[in-house]
Amino acid sequence: MRHAAIALSALLAGAPPAAGLAGDMASLNVLGYSRDGKVFAFEEYGIFDGSGGAYSTIYFIDIDPDRFLPATPVRSLVHEEGQLARIRVESRAKADPLIAAHGLIDNPGVMVAYNPPSEVGSNPHALRYYPFLSAQVTGYTYTLRLEERAFAPSQDCLNMTGSYAGFTLRLTERQGSSVDTVLHADSTIPKSRGCPNGYRIGAVIASEMGDAPHMAMILVDSMGFEGNDRRWIAVPILPYGPRP
Repeated sequence: MRHAAIALSALLAGAPPAAGLAGDMASLNVLGYSRDGKVFAFEEYGIFDGSGGAYSTIYFIDIDPDRFLPATPVRSLVHEEGQLARIRVESRAKADPLIAAHGLIDNPGVMVAYNPPSEVGSNPHALRYYPFLSAQVTGYTYTLRLEERAFAPSQDCLNMTGSYAGFTLRLTERQGSSVDTVLHADSTIPKSRGCPNGYRIGAVIASEMGDAPHMAMILVDSMGFEGNDRRWIAVPILPYGPRP
């Protein structure tokens, strides 16, 4: 079973958050694919709940083995307020050599589906999409379905609110035909996710510049200082079919 590329979440243990407080959600910035479609990169960034500090992390994923490139992710953070722009510039400068080496600017990738938690009435666990923006070709639809699974909480997460959860992601439609392909299934919960209690199919990224696997972007809810924090995980959608 291939492992999803994991975006590290800040773990702030303590009492359950008070009602009405909200954690932070990382914004997603897609940097693109390598020229050969074998590497995918994205940035997640935002403001920490509680401290008001800023963070920016850039992930480079070697798609086929589904693992980070050596010496990555690239991280920058500060616990002072008003520093988001500086931190993003800093992390991008650190990542620029890898971005140039893999030609990410030549194959930027496109967000072909977006399913944010702010969209009222949307299904967090299912998403049907076309893999390109330029045309909606009959018979080329794909469907993802996510199932959450409760696990016994780790020692660090005994006081968390909600369930301690992992997930399974399936491809149930490929180019208009029914399939049942498991893309990812948790057997344990990586410590890097903090105290996860929910998941959402947040977006799908594809390439319109050449053949490359689609990337399912999964939002992870994890207990933070002022409620749930949301971070991103990238799951390659393999196998993938030829472009029409």
